[in-house]
Amino acid sequence: MRLSAGVTDGLPGLIVDRFGPLVVAVDYAGSAGSTGSTGSTGSAGSTGSTGSTGSTGSTGKTADGLPAGALLHLIRSAFPEHHVVAKSRSSTDGTNKFMTAHEPAAAAGPASPLTATERGLKFEIGIDPAHDFGIYLDAAKARLFVREAARGQRVLNLFSYTGAFGVAAAAGGAAEVTNVDPNRDYLAWSLRNAALNGVKMRVLPDTAQDHLAKHLRRLARNPEQASYDLVIVDPPAFGVGRGNERVLRLLWPDLFASLRTMTPQKLVLMSNDKAFRSRQDFGELVQAQLGDLYRFDRLGTHFTPDDLAADRPRLPWTPGVEDPYYVEPVVLAGTVIGAGPRYRRG
Repeated sequence: MRLSAGVTDGLPGLIVDRFGPLVVAVDYAGSAGSTGSTGSTGSAGSTGSTGSTGSTGSTGKTADGLPAGALLHLIRSAFPEHHVVAKSRSSTDGTNKFMTAHEPAAAAGPASPLTATERGLKFEIGIDPAHDFGIYLDAAKARLFVREAARGQRVLNLFSYTGAFGVAAAAGGAAEVTNVDPNRDYLAWSLRNAALNGVKMRVLPDTAQDHLAKHLRRLARNPEQASYDLVIVDPPAFGVGRGNERVLRLLWPDLFASLRTMTPQKLVLMSNDKAFRSRQDFGELVQAQLGDLYRFDRLGTHFTPDDLAADRPRLPWTPGVEDPYYVEPVVLAGTVIGAGPRYRRG
């Protein structure tokens, strides 16, 4: 659950999430001190924990927010029995370079996989601050949408990461779930998440672009072959692959073209790339490319306290005060207009 939602809670730029036994605090308002940059490893502060990504001023402090070590100490005082990771932005140009501090739970035993629960589903959580933690709370409402929409559907989860969308779809009664990601470690993690929930799903080590190209060639040879009913596209902020493949503004047109040809009944599209969205409004781009085929609704991101207290959380996005430091991803859910053909020849 999200414990601090930045400006919404009167703390601009401060996002604090709890993943079961792990608490992660990120101060997006921080910036490097005026003393200049040093190496890539810095002190976490008085706690003695170390570890960092990116560069930081020689003091390790942030100009507008808290030093990572001080943030760690603050969160640790509130959650003494949890693993805690604290990050504070150390760059002055708005890029994602962070000073990181971390500390295991006081009573931590032998290293073993940790799990967190979201609306009855279990997910393995990583605690290495140099890597991702395995699930993003900003996709919580999108996962619920997928879970509710998946019954009897053939689901394709592109850029599948640790398979959280796939697990949600399988738990919702999907007829088939295919997770596509080039990272085999993430695919193995996905299968562990599936096992935690007693569901089955397929994993394919491939890029989204290559998988879609192969799938469309199969459909061209056999138009009667079953296609996907629900497709999830949630690329990482910095893309996947090499060279231009990592540039999302060049990737999205190919994805849109494939989706137009396939015309699945439902889509979930996410963009958390701040640099990409600074060039063009993502919602307007999607509407221009797919708006003649789909009706799109913007979904919310994380579950709010009101959502957690409700039998069924409200999924549509409600505009609020914009955080000056933290940019929420855009999450769009699309439903095909009318009952057109499942496969369109180019």
